[in-house]
Order: sequence, then structure tokens, then C-alpha cells
Amino acid sequence: RRWRPRSAAPSTAPPTSSSNSNLTEILSPMVGTFYTAPSPESPPYVTVGQEVTEDTVVCINEAMKVMNEVKAETKGTIVELVAENGKPVQFHQPLFRVRPS
Repeated sequence: RRWRPRSAAPSTAPPTSSSNSNLTEILSPMVGTFYTAPSPESPPYVTVGQEVTEDTVVCINEAMKVMNEVKAETKGTIVELVAENGKPVQFHQPLFRVRPS
């Protein structure tokens, strides 16, 4: 099996549409599997409309069987969940969009 790069590479640039121009993206710090909650039975770390601070844990990223907490590193309100729960994410792929406060 040959490795092929994905055709839609994740962008590290901020969103360019006028409706998203004032939003901050929380990006994946590593390649791994994105999870919105610590376990399938648990509620998600954050939901759309929730206020977050720099230290708020927003999700976990599983890499090589290690669960890594991802913090918001920004202050504001979650306006969009971009990544899909339980699916692979790439380095610097947007996970959430936040309206800064």
C-alpha cells in the first residue's frame, strides 16, 4: 500500500470568510485521534456556546495509546466544533472555532 497525501491539507491560516474573520481556531497540537470526552459515557469537555479560558481542557487527542489533553489556549466562546469525534486529525488541523472575548 502506498502512502498518498490528502488532497485537502489542513490550513494553518486563519479563516478568510467575512463571517469567520474574527474567530480564533483551536488547532490540533499533534497527529492523533480526536475525542470530545474522556470516555464514551462522559459528557463532552466543551459544547458550542460555552465560555473557555486559556486553561480549559477542550478535548483529548490520542497518539500512540497516550491520551493528551488539549487546552483552549485562548479566552472566548466556542462557536463551532470542526473536527469529528473519534476520527483522525492532523497536526495543526482546526478542532474548534472560538469567538474571542
